[in-house]
Amino acid sequence: TIEQTTIVISILHLAYNKEQWKICSKIEHFPSPAPRSIRSPHSISFRSRYTVFSARPGEPSHAQAMAAETGLNKEKYYHGLLPREDIKMLLVKQGDFIVRMSEPNQGQPGRSFILSVAVNDMGEIKHFVVSKTSEGKFFIDQYSFDNIQALIQHHLKKGESVTKNYTCTLKTPVGRQRWELNHEDVTPTKKLGEGAFGEVHLGVWRTRGKRGEMKVAIKLAKLDNLTKEQIKEIMKEARLMRIFECDYVVRLWGVAAASEPLMIVMELASNGALNSYLEKNMLDETQKAIMCLQSSWGIEYLHSKNIIHRDIAARNCLYGDGKVKIADFGMSREGPAYQMDPKRRVPIRWLAPETMRVQTFTFKTDVYSFGIMSWEIYHNGKEPFPGLTPAEVAKFVLTGNRMEFEQMINPDVKMMICNNTWCDDPNERLTQEMISRKMETITNTPRPDFEGDARKRREADEAEERERESASGPAPGAPTTPVAAMPRSVSVRVRHSHASDASRFQKKAEKTGRRQSKKKK
Repeated sequence: TIEQTTIVISILHLAYNKEQWKICSKIEHFPSPAPRSIRSPHSISFRSRYTVFSARPGEPSHAQAMAAETGLNKEKYYHGLLPREDIKMLLVKQGDFIVRMSEPNQGQPGRSFILSVAVNDMGEIKHFVVSKTSEGKFFIDQYSFDNIQALIQHHLKKGESVTKNYTCTLKTPVGRQRWELNHEDVTPTKKLGEGAFGEVHLGVWRTRGKRGEMKVAIKLAKLDNLTKEQIKEIMKEARLMRIFECDYVVRLWGVAAASEPLMIVMELASNGALNSYLEKNMLDETQKAIMCLQSSWGIEYLHSKNIIHRDIAARNCLYGDGKVKIADFGMSREGPAYQMDPKRRVPIRWLAPETMRVQTFTFKTDVYSFGIMSWEIYHNGKEPFPGLTPAEVAKFVLTGNRMEFEQMINPDVKMMICNNTWCDDPNERLTQEMISRKMETITNTPRPDFEGDARKRREADEAEERERESASGPAPGAPTTPVAAMPRSVSVRVRHSHASDASRFQKKAEKTGRRQSKKKK
């Protein structure tokens, strides 16, 4: 049967990739149809006794099923597929720890549980694989236990080192962050399209607070189809988005990473992609000028956070509630400059001339791309440089040529775009903030209070979180360990990494600003 074949292939795949592993018992046949979650009894020898787990394609891995069956996924210190880059922000004091699932390898359904511990206050973190004996006991180094919760409680109570090789004790379990969502609260309802690493769905997020159920956009990634590097790219994009608190930048609500599929939950823009909206709707010149201004505000906000978008285009913006929102941060990087891999594919039609020459991105390359997107807005979503191939576009731009505005456009807007965003020398281009202020004057539009709006958002989020915690009681994600079983001095601590993320980016932006001002002097 298909189920039997899948099990055999997965075990042989492990043996093939790890030559030092060997199958210690014969392969048995499972009944058809196979149960939803299968545990193979085959032990293999590699350092210690490990157990091979397998699941049918599209089904949860055994590690996930085991997390659900044992209640581990309801422990606040269990963080699922949290990557190492996020762990560094959580484990800052000696003895801080979490339990997570190992990062998947493409085509290999097996997962392991990992205990990550801060061994000192200087950022050193150790990661221990929690193994399972053929008798079903969990262990790291010395003792074995019926479940991982018992293993954790033992080391918390006794204060014993996790390993006999050096001192590494558990003190404080660190809980899930506000942005770590429960899978059961996120429901995809309708497929909207395909993304670079998965599918994009319309869906519903049950907030467990005042907001109730919210319509959201969901990026859904099936991890078995992705490489470890691609998964890191997805989580890197989500990490960048966590700090955004601007009406003109798409907001990240959170990431459901406790199990598979990985789901990135974002603000839903009711009118979809900006380029599609422009193609389908006839807008007057005033509306288009406001769209250009709103997109400029979004880019200005990103630059204030020391982030280069690198892919500004109408297709990467959304439109909803009368606002343009910058989206799609897969290419975004912390600034002020980024050297591109010359082998990577890039959107030539939106690319600044200096990037074509020396493969470097800066804030000023975003300014150039903003000018191209403004042309798109005024030409109803039309692709830039119509009739030219990418190679012809590069030659056209590098020889000093620029597009003409065929549609009716405010002459002040046209002059600003042509003279202040499309300059061949990036130093002659205005900053995005200067462009925003020019557009505010041209359109007679008041400037938003970015800091005040962000503060209101944070206050609303904090109020929502307090209400959710008080109203829902022990919801999924709450600790299931009896209070009496936990040491009196230990409590699950939730680090508000959102604030630390924001301050980290802000400090970098301030340092960049100081360096640039010194250069000017």
